[in-house]
Amino acid sequence: MLPNISPPPSAFMGPKCALWDCTRPAQGSDWFQDYCSSFHATLALNEDPPGTTPILRPGGISLKDNLLLDAVRAKAQGKNVGIPQCEGAATMKSPWNATELFELSLLEGEIIREWLFFDKPRRAFESGNRKQRSLPDYSGRGWHESRKQVMKEFAGQKRSYYMDPQPSGKYEWHLFEYEIYGCDAFALYRLELKLANQKKSPKAKVPKDSLADLQKKMGRLTAEVPGDDKPPGKGKTKANKKAATAAAAAANFNSAQD
Repeated sequence: MLPNISPPPSAFMGPKCALWDCTRPAQGSDWFQDYCSSFHATLALNEDPPGTTPILRPGGISLKDNLLLDAVRAKAQGKNVGIPQCEGAATMKSPWNATELFELSLLEGEIIREWLFFDKPRRAFESGNRKQRSLPDYSGRGWHESRKQVMKEFAGQKRSYYMDPQPSGKYEWHLFEYEIYGCDAFALYRLELKLANQKKSPKAKVPKDSLADLQKKMGRLTAEVPGDDKPPGKGKTKANKKAATAAAAAANFNSAQD
């Protein structure tokens, strides 16, 4: 069955299709209550059974955060959303060591790749003022929390992580976690692999004494420049005239005594 090609505007105010990347309204029919069409109902059912590898998107996932939180909410309501649950994929080991889950060979011209999957939420632990998630196969600190966004209007939150330190090479890793309030069974994870910018030019180093030298030069210039109310050289001219007059007077006095 085909979806309604042009649903009325009011249809978009109701529940949307439960397939995670579809924004069309659900038809609400007996055959596919939570989907816009039977095709999307079948697709959602076939793409999220246990054991399926994460959803892969070369070029990244171009969806707003509220739609990803909608997918978490739909799954919490028992709907198939087309995203598999991959237990341990987020925290059991480094993604570059989990090639059975994440295909790392970027295509020509591809600079970013993202994966989407559900996993059990693992709360970040606190270490001083820092929050992180260690990985058993990585000597670094692992996933380091850089930002937490509370989205009250969507009854959820988003945490952003980066790999600390980033592994040597030309790639950078980031992880985003989406949770809704009242659901502790799972969270939605978006894993990002990005080609690092290799053309960054090193910042020019400024000599430590450059400021001091500049201040000295400014001081010398200030000392040499006459006051604003005197023309250049006038002060020196007056001083020279006074010195000459005094010398002449002294000479005349000595001559008179002789």
